[in-house]
Amino acid sequence: MGTRTTQQRILQSALEMFNEYGTAAVSSNRIAERCGISKGNLQYHFSNKRDIICALFQMAIDEMDGGWYRDHLAPTLEHMAAMFVRQLQLILKYRFFYRELADLLRQDPHLRRRYAHNRERRLRDLEKFMHALAAGGLMRLPPEERRLRSIVDITWIISENWLNYTEFHDRELTTATILEGYYEILEVLRPYLCADPSQVTQESYRTIERLAAQPAALDDRLAG
Repeated sequence: MGTRTTQQRILQSALEMFNEYGTAAVSSNRIAERCGISKGNLQYHFSNKRDIICALFQMAIDEMDGGWYRDHLAPTLEHMAAMFVRQLQLILKYRFFYRELADLLRQDPHLRRRYAHNRERRLRDLEKFMHALAAGGLMRLPPEERRLRSIVDITWIISENWLNYTEFHDRELTTATILEGYYEILEVLRPYLCADPSQVTQESYRTIERLAAQPAALDDRLAG
């Protein structure tokens, strides 16, 4: 088995086990057993569990880098709704990381710096997207840049924590709970959106319902 294939197998097995059991309950030995390899073979690729967690976070970053930075090229309210679904899809895929975010970042200063750097990049991308919405006449930006950053921060906080919020209330992530989360984001943005509020809501909801009904829907991933 090639090195790259073995690494991917280790990471996929670790991701599945971390999501199901949490990182504290999953040792390197258990990951090796799941992969059908020796612990020594696993350590040849990843020195310890922390290295595996860092590699999984890099996989998440790579998915973001695959297209998220182009969002400002599609400055529509429908695309903004799709961005919310897309972020929830990624959080669901790497849900162990977001469930344990505070502890993982506290335990690993290097991972904390990488997370902070990536978060700042994403927030700047969101600011750029909102500037593009304003240029298209869909949004009125606040006069102070600081207020715009506050709006971006709040929408990011809602998106990044919505899955945890639904799980805390013993609810599955379904089309209905996605819509509820996006309603919270719209409540933040409504004072700045130029379109009719009911139209914004209807168009955004149609976009979310369409995406959630696709084969790679969040409900299907959760069930898997």
